[in-house]
Amino acid sequence: MKGDFSRVSFDPRHHFSQVLLQQGRVTLDADPNEQGAILLHYLRTMALDLFGPYAAPAMAPGFALSLAEGNGGLALHIDAGRYYVQGVLCESEGCDYLDQPHFIPADGKDGEEDPLRRWLGATNRDGARFWVYLKVWERHVTSVEMPHLREVALGGPDTCSRSQVVWQVRALDVAGIDKTLQGQLEALKKALAQTIDKAEMARLQARMDELQADLSLLHETPDRACAVPLRVFDREPPLMNLRLQPPERLDDPCITDPELAYRGAENHLYRIEIHRGSGEGAPSFKWSRDNGSVVTRWVSGGGKRLRVANTRGFVDAQWVELSDEQDDLLGRPGSLCRLASVEGDELVLATEAPRTRGATSKVRRWDQQEREDVRLDAGAVPLRPSSGLAEDWIDLEDGVQVRFDLTREYRTGDYWHVAVRTTGETSWALDADGEPVARAPHGTEFHYAPLGFVGLLETGAPGVSTPCGCVVKPARVCGAQVLQPKPPLDNVRTDAVVADTKTVTKTIRKKKDG
Repeated sequence: MKGDFSRVSFDPRHHFSQVLLQQGRVTLDADPNEQGAILLHYLRTMALDLFGPYAAPAMAPGFALSLAEGNGGLALHIDAGRYYVQGVLCESEGCDYLDQPHFIPADGKDGEEDPLRRWLGATNRDGARFWVYLKVWERHVTSVEMPHLREVALGGPDTCSRSQVVWQVRALDVAGIDKTLQGQLEALKKALAQTIDKAEMARLQARMDELQADLSLLHETPDRACAVPLRVFDREPPLMNLRLQPPERLDDPCITDPELAYRGAENHLYRIEIHRGSGEGAPSFKWSRDNGSVVTRWVSGGGKRLRVANTRGFVDAQWVELSDEQDDLLGRPGSLCRLASVEGDELVLATEAPRTRGATSKVRRWDQQEREDVRLDAGAVPLRPSSGLAEDWIDLEDGVQVRFDLTREYRTGDYWHVAVRTTGETSWALDADGEPVARAPHGTEFHYAPLGFVGLLETGAPGVSTPCGCVVKPARVCGAQVLQPKPPLDNVRTDAVVADTKTVTKTIRKKKDG
């Protein structure tokens, strides 16, 4: 989350249950934020234990699919209600597949058309079948994305930001799923042929057997293979390591003690984020010493001169990212541009902006710079060091260095953060020997759930097959009944209550005697 936070302190490995404030102490943003994270962790873990990976509550099941005749084709309706995916609550008010709150399937005007959208609008539909699924994650929103978060009664101060659950109903062609899984199977076979480690061979063989069984299920009984396409999203988690590299000893008293390793004069929350993923060429990353929190709205203008809402935090020669709401919701990187200067309420770019301003456009500052040992690629830092050696570390600044596992797959938006202090301490995990440990991204974490299949039925008519739906009933259904209110005890005569009690007692005795 790209917020102006001092640090992100929640760690489930500590098993904390509560944050306790103490009198007379300084309170930082990290404390109430951690309390919220602890509670959310408890609630979502409990929901996951009760509902399983994905399910709808019987009281208000949501996201059921249905086809109906629409304007110029078929319309796929998504029912209102609730659905839990990996413990995350998703709420739908009901909508059309082509008009979702956080996802509009591509119409082909700017790139490839969404395949299900094309099929729904076709006059003569082919025999393609589509697996429809729910994609869920959380995003960070501020007053830049949602101006109504400001309190206008106090002059519009920017106070707290929000974490928002985003869900999207999407579709994949079953034929494309089969092709992707076949490719995964071939990759496993290749990896098995190249390894000599027995434990690794056993692991790869087990994965191959599972994948082969799932492919057979997808071919023979596709309607029962609801969860099989989820393997499309499988990947070995990408890894990044971070360390503080001690510099050579310097005698200048104006420079922070080099024994501290971190040579910065201020405390920072560094954010390292993948800009271009592995599937888009050579992967690259961008980084910020302030968690990417310096952002402003792009109000007007274009070309080289952008008028923005606030230029605070922007200076000459920095790299900025131009993006909008659709980039956030579709997981696309924005456009990186270099600032030439800052003039009043305008940001002047060194080159023409590669995009035009939209209603939700914004400008975000990043802090990577090209140096002798760091070469940028379209404004971002390649994951592979300039030396070309995978074991070499990449310098950020002031002794902070990172290194990536180049054998893993990286996706746009994967990010890591680390709090670095002038005391030489960091929030990065260390092993028993005090060495930094490579770890998976802190986010963004996506969750998926199958909803059903759309395509031609055996009758030849288009329809929806929904064997994937999972509904969980409450342990007790008493609350589902509409109970008549009982009169208060003050309005009931005492002798009537006593008489009723005597009658019940006599009935019980008769049953025992009988």
